[in-house]
Amino acid sequence: MLNVFVRDLNEKTKSIRSKGYIPGVIYGNKLDKSIPISVYKTDFTRLIDSKNHDGCIQLNLNNQVYKCIIADVQIDSVKDLFLHIDFKEMK
Repeated sequence: MLNVFVRDLNEKTKSIRSKGYIPGVIYGNKLDKSIPISVYKTDFTRLIDSKNHDGCIQLNLNNQVYKCIIADVQIDSVKDLFLHIDFKEMK
């Protein structure tokens, strides 16, 4: 399970990344609107490197669990940084 946090849309993404977080979003058919989030970079990297998931990732947002897949990851290949992650909630 990956802990995520609600992201303030007024905060610049550069500031979020400088604090060690990756900006992202949760979206899906069951949601009224997409949820802007941030995830701690170290936690996300450990999860991806461990391969202890079957493509389905559980996101814990304020004690509510969302079963998601990673729909898109934007990467800065020059700086080797995650820029943004899209999580799609599964049905």
